[in-house]
Amino acid sequence: MKTIFDLRERQDNEIYEIIQSLYDEPLKVVRLDDKSINACIGCWNCWLKTPGRCVMKDQMAESYSDYVNSDAIILLIDTAQGFISHKAKAFFDRTIPHYHPYIKIVDGECHHVARYKCYPDMVFYYDTEGLTTQEEHVIEDYLYRTAYHFQSKAYRVIKDGSIQLGLLEPRKAKRQAVAFNSIEPMEKLVIYNGSPRRSGSNSGLILKKTLETLGDRVEIRDLKEVDKWGEWADAFKTENNVMFFMPLYVHAMPSHVMGFIEKLQASRGSISFFVQSGFPESSQSHYLEAYFEQLALRLGRTYMGTAIKGGIEGLQMRPIKAQEKIIEPMVKSIANLVWGGSFDTKSICQLSRPIRLGKGMEILFEVLSKTGLVNFFWDQQLKKNDAYEKRFDCPYIF
Repeated sequence: MKTIFDLRERQDNEIYEIIQSLYDEPLKVVRLDDKSINACIGCWNCWLKTPGRCVMKDQMAESYSDYVNSDAIILLIDTAQGFISHKAKAFFDRTIPHYHPYIKIVDGECHHVARYKCYPDMVFYYDTEGLTTQEEHVIEDYLYRTAYHFQSKAYRVIKDGSIQLGLLEPRKAKRQAVAFNSIEPMEKLVIYNGSPRRSGSNSGLILKKTLETLGDRVEIRDLKEVDKWGEWADAFKTENNVMFFMPLYVHAMPSHVMGFIEKLQASRGSISFFVQSGFPESSQSHYLEAYFEQLALRLGRTYMGTAIKGGIEGLQMRPIKAQEKIIEPMVKSIANLVWGGSFDTKSICQLSRPIRLGKGMEILFEVLSKTGLVNFFWDQQLKKNDAYEKRFDCPYIF
């Protein structure tokens, strides 16, 4: 079975016919509009309470069977602000039930263990109108990377005189194409908290410490307050210094952050980014960093840089002193930006370590995996929720 998932705002039948010409069997079409896909809120219920099953009740959840039972899925997506749209991003974020919370290491990077025996090829179609060459590369690299972690082959539908499928090849993220800049010390920095969690987020904890350190030199706005987006997008036009602070979700920003970014207009001022992730290695965030560099150019803003810090998941389960040890250099890097008008590149490089896990760490991980210690936290939570016996469920398979 092959399934088209149409994630575009304007859905039409013409492209279905074009793509159908690439296949010798009928394609199923699933149309998903904005109301069909709720944004992932990072609740982890699909891992810890209802293994493999999303708790959301929407059309996206109803289409999971079409996803996992297809041998190819064709994703028709819009682009916005030089990246994939927030709706396409929500689709990717909501695929995490198809994988376990358990981790394996592949080429020095953490990957989630597969829940199903195999996954469909991922075929991407999007219009390149309005994209720069660099933005097009960033999107293509991101889509390949997503498919790679989803353990799927990645293809792109290319319309170049004739219609054809192009196999996407692995490439390193085209990051550091735009240099960090330096400006005068900031009177005030507006920081947007991009965590999708309703409460108890690690981003919120880190930003609380930032506010305690910088006081009225910062203003923190929570992007879950969707009703204020219009007001904030309008204010963005005149605000001198803005930062987006967020957790990494499927190699990029959470979908609601992209939803807000889509509302922004080019304006003067500085822009900076801070990405924290659960996996310890910063390479997971490089594809998002590459996009943020291009976003700064598109918005006409002075790019101050992107700070990356891995290993943050589980922060709040650590003793207070251990939390403070992790948070302190993150807060200091933001303070350097405000007080000095630039990120301290040495401290940013230190924050980003390790870029990838070394062989020694891989060996240690394998040893600990055999003892069960690696999965102890996840198994403990599953047992607490009476879900341990269901941890290997594959609920959407036919």
